[in-house]
Amino acid sequence: MTNMAVLPEAKVESKSKITTISIIASGGLAALKFVAGIFTGSLGLIAEGMHSLLDLLSTLVTFVAVRVAAEPPDANHPYGHERAEALGALAGMTLLGATAIMIGYHAVVKIVWEPGAPEVTIWSFSIIIISVIVDLLRVRSLKKAARHYQSQALASDAEHFSNDMLGSLSVLIGLLFIYLAKYLPLPIWLVERADAIAALGVVAIAFKSVWSIGSEAIRSLMDDVPEDLMPRLRELVEQIPGVVPGAVNIKTRFVGNKPYVEATVGTLRSLTFEKAHELTEVIEQAIREELDGTAAVIVHAEPVHTTDEPYGITVRSVAARLDLRIHNLNLYRVNDEMRIELDLEVSDGLTLGEAHARSELLEKALVSEFPLPVKVAVHIEPRNETPREAARQADAFEKVQRALAKLTAFPNVKTDEVLMTPEGLVVTLIMYLPGKTSLAHTHTVMYDLERALKHEITDVIRVHIDPEPLI
Repeated sequence: MTNMAVLPEAKVESKSKITTISIIASGGLAALKFVAGIFTGSLGLIAEGMHSLLDLLSTLVTFVAVRVAAEPPDANHPYGHERAEALGALAGMTLLGATAIMIGYHAVVKIVWEPGAPEVTIWSFSIIIISVIVDLLRVRSLKKAARHYQSQALASDAEHFSNDMLGSLSVLIGLLFIYLAKYLPLPIWLVERADAIAALGVVAIAFKSVWSIGSEAIRSLMDDVPEDLMPRLRELVEQIPGVVPGAVNIKTRFVGNKPYVEATVGTLRSLTFEKAHELTEVIEQAIREELDGTAAVIVHAEPVHTTDEPYGITVRSVAARLDLRIHNLNLYRVNDEMRIELDLEVSDGLTLGEAHARSELLEKALVSEFPLPVKVAVHIEPRNETPREAARQADAFEKVQRALAKLTAFPNVKTDEVLMTPEGLVVTLIMYLPGKTSLAHTHTVMYDLERALKHEITDVIRVHIDPEPLI
């Protein structure tokens, strides 16, 4: 999207002030041209008078459209009211087109059936010259404001008065041709039709404006966007790390001059919710910067499966999609078969049948997710995460201490907590091991300690071991 020139605020008059001046100028010029046209019989001047009258109506429409467009968003118009400017521009072009048809009809009648040269006086030339000067000043002011505010309605008004100026010059040439006929041997048939030909020039210029401004307003109302915008934004987003190429869908619309962008992006299923949210913020900022910082952007992240996705991520993603929690996941590749072993956490309030149904649901989902044959072994593990009553007892703590003293194979172990629960003892230990110990060996040592302690104290139901590097 190309940057539009922005002028300093202090050098640009307000929209309302500019349209008010245009209303006064259009009304005054329309009256002058009508009076002069009627008294001289000049169709060109009458056409210009009607053109200026239409400009007056168009400017009134612009005035209303600008005021409506300035209204802030509300409950019924969450995107604001800026499209009122496009409606105002379209209405103005419709009026201009209707008037051009009427002027063109009378010009053709005069050229074909009722030729005749109008009376040319000093007033005819004076009014046209005044009109050209006034239109020139208005066009400069309106174009400057239209660029600053990026306003379709003001651009439409500027086009109207550019039309007026060119039309007035056309009429001026026609009147000058008629005036020179008094002193030069010009063809009578051309002199009698010069004024009507000038009126046709006004019509041609008017239709050019109707096409350019009207089509732009229609494109705006139809949510038309530049052809290269979507591919450019899609390519920008796909280059951001974490976004899956080929899984980006972007929609853009302009309300007034403000772009609204909605993007759905495919993300890796390994991303956590927080990471996915951070990614959407990066994408939103990138799109805003591409659109000059003016865009309102909404990004929806959708996790998608990729061909190079690790098997472990696939298994955990399937479980998360089914709202199931798993741990102790192990994967084995046996020839062309995938074997999956995992622990499925379920509420201890479920029956075996209910828990097994969830296990079967997970197995079927995993089998359908992988392209190669899959076998799944699910260990159902009951979990109760609601707070349960527990108490500390000195006797139980001492009992654990004495048991650990007997386990000489585990010298660097400290008792952190011993809780008495209705089900039995829950013991928390801290085990110190050399920092270079592998995790696999660490897990084996902790597993052996847990088994040994449960062998010494039969009412221990759970052992939590916190491994710490030995300093």
